[in-house]
Amino acid sequence: MTIHSDSAPLQELESRETTPVQRVVQNEEQSMMEAEIARLPKLEQEVVQLRLAQGLSYKQIADVTDLSVSHVGVLLHQAVKRLRQSLGQADGLAGA
Repeated sequence: MTIHSDSAPLQELESRETTPVQRVVQNEEQSMMEAEIARLPKLEQEVVQLRLAQGLSYKQIADVTDLSVSHVGVLLHQAVKRLRQSLGQADGLAGA
């Protein structure tokens, strides 16, 4: 006879919930990211904010900023590179 445990779904749900410590770490990381974005050159700041905060596509960002799609891609690449360097994560993250 097989007994099915009802605790497995509960354990899975609990493992997906964030703990208070995780929330503090996430808030600190968010604050650090916002501070580093604010240090980027103005045009890079703008495209990063349009991409991350507003979720715009490269094409939409190009339309809003009157830049080419390829220029938007270059600016985002440069911004990500600067952010990785300033946050000390250049070696630990793969491709972007």
